[in-house]
Amino acid sequence: MHFDLVPPKHGGDLAYWQRKVGAQALAWLDLSSACNREPWPIPAIDPALWNELPDQAVLMAQATRYYGMRPSAIGAGSQHIIESLPALLSEKLKQKVVMVPRIGYQEHAFSWQKWGYEIAYYQELDELLEQTWQVAVVIQPNNPSGRLSSLAQLQAVLSKAESMDAYLVVDEAFIDPMPENSLLTTQVSEYWSPSLFVMRSVGKFFGLAGARVGFAFCANRWQIALQNLMGPWPVATPSLFLVGAALDDTEWQAQARHNLAQRQALFVNRVMPKLNTIFDSQDSVVSPLFVTWRLANAAYAEHVFDMLHSVGVHTRLGDGWIRVALPATEEISRLDRALMGLLKTAGGRELA
Repeated sequence: MHFDLVPPKHGGDLAYWQRKVGAQALAWLDLSSACNREPWPIPAIDPALWNELPDQAVLMAQATRYYGMRPSAIGAGSQHIIESLPALLSEKLKQKVVMVPRIGYQEHAFSWQKWGYEIAYYQELDELLEQTWQVAVVIQPNNPSGRLSSLAQLQAVLSKAESMDAYLVVDEAFIDPMPENSLLTTQVSEYWSPSLFVMRSVGKFFGLAGARVGFAFCANRWQIALQNLMGPWPVATPSLFLVGAALDDTEWQAQARHNLAQRQALFVNRVMPKLNTIFDSQDSVVSPLFVTWRLANAAYAEHVFDMLHSVGVHTRLGDGWIRVALPATEEISRLDRALMGLLKTAGGRELA
C-alpha cells in the first residue's frame, strides 16, 4: 500500500486562481466543471433531517425506479466507490495490473496505485481485447475526452474479462443524458456478471456534485463486502433526501435532456466556430455536458487557456487539451461576447 503518494491535481479550482490572480477570478465565467450548468432545483428541506442518522432504504427504492435495477451499494459520490474497489479486489488478484485510459479521470489510476497495483495505459478500447490484464477501467463516456464506446465494444471487453477471471470497472458518471448507452441496459440483476462493476453518479447530469452520492452495481457476491468497506452511514441524511427527490423528478429529467440538446445546438452553431479559431483546432468531441478540444501541443493549450482568462472565461486545461462545459442558456451570450472580444484583440488577430 502506498498512501503517501502525491494526489492528482483537479481542475476548476477557483480558490487557487483567486489566490494567484486576485478577486477578479471570482467574476470569471466558470466552465471548468462539466456538471450541468442548469442543475436540478434544490427545494427547501426539513431541518429535522440534520438530526437523523441516515437510512438508505427510501433512496434505494427511488434509485431502483430510476436505474431500472437495485443498486448494490450507495457511497459518498462515485469517488467513494472508486476508492473502495482496489481494497475489495486486493485479495482476489495474483498479479495486480490495472489498465486505465491514458486520457481519463486521474483518480481511477491513483486509487489503484495507492493499493500497490501496477498501472498500464491504453489508448483505444480495442487494445483491451488484445492484451492480458486483471482489471480494466472504462469511462463511458470518457471524461475528459468525451469519447463514447458502443455497447457492443463494452460487451466484448466484458466477455474478455470473464474469460480471464478478470474485472471490468465502468464509470458512467456522464451517461445520464444518454442512458440508452449504459451497460445497465444490458444486464439482469439475477444474472449480473461477477466480472462487472458499474458506477453511477448524480453529480453531472443533475448537477448535485455537492450532495456526494454515487451508486455501485455489481454481482451479489460482492455486495456485502462493498457495503462494509464503505461503512454504515456514508451519505448524510439531507443528501439522501435530495437525491431521492431528484431521481423521482421524471418531469425535470425529460425537460433537462431536451434543454441540453437545445443548448448544445446553440453552442455548436454560435460558439464553437470561435473556439475552433482560438484553439486553432477542430479536433473536438461534443458530449452532452461538455466539449473537449485536442490542441497542437501542451504549450499552445496553456497559452489559449491564459488568453481565455484575459476575457474572464475559465476552462479545464489538460496536457494538450481543453474541456469547455456546456454553458447555461443565459451564459451562452456572455461567452460569445467574451470570445468576440478576444478575437478582436491583437492576440486574437494573430489567432485568426
